[in-house]
Amino acid sequence: MYYFVIERYVQLKLAIGEHFYDIDQIGIKFYSLRFKKWMHLNAQDFLHEFYTGQHGFKIQQLLEFLINSALLESLVVFTIGVIISIVFFTAQGKNTIIKAKIRGADFVEYKLPI
Repeated sequence: MYYFVIERYVQLKLAIGEHFYDIDQIGIKFYSLRFKKWMHLNAQDFLHEFYTGQHGFKIQQLLEFLINSALLESLVVFTIGVIISIVFFTAQGKNTIIKAKIRGADFVEYKLPI
């Protein structure tokens, strides 16, 4: 998870930085869990090592799961929720429309001062 957060930060840094700097000048300083020290790498080198290393494969599997399964599941649940909400509020609305509305003015009695 740590390297995934850093990878997202590097992607953001590259997306914004490419408008102001040359791509080769954009770097990243991070704490390497493998070497147990702070490292400074070119952003593109970090991405290359990230995707060719052990973490890249796991992240690719996670992203594929999120895109293929979780996205579809969320869409199905959202659609079912919207349908249930429409049916429920339509049924509740039929009972409310027929009844007379109670307004706040119905409870207030105005007396003229004498």
